[in-house]
Amino acid sequence: MNKEKIEKLESMGFKVTTTKDWLKLSIEEEKVIEMRIALAAELEKMRKEKGLTQAQLAKRLGTKQSGVARMINSPDSATIDNLIKAMISMGASVGRIAACLLLCTAAN
Repeated sequence: MNKEKIEKLESMGFKVTTTKDWLKLSIEEEKVIEMRIALAAELEKMRKEKGLTQAQLAKRLGTKQSGVARMINSPDSATIDNLIKAMISMGASVGRIAACLLLCTAAN
């Protein structure tokens, strides 16, 4: 949220917090969530690069299309293992996965 919007809300009596503060997340929990979000975004990017539908990716993974949609759109419900396995199934190198994680952790 931009600074002007925060100031406007605070001037109206609202308290602006972060998700971390609101959910009382530890630094470690926050980092894991950030990694899941980054991996899910990269997975979706790869799926589109490969021209695959969610149903086609699901078939590769032995799951349903709704499972792939949930993995991409609600990364909090996916394990890091499953996100990485999905990326590997589409040919992601260890370097690409590592770069994705490095970018998300470097942002903080």
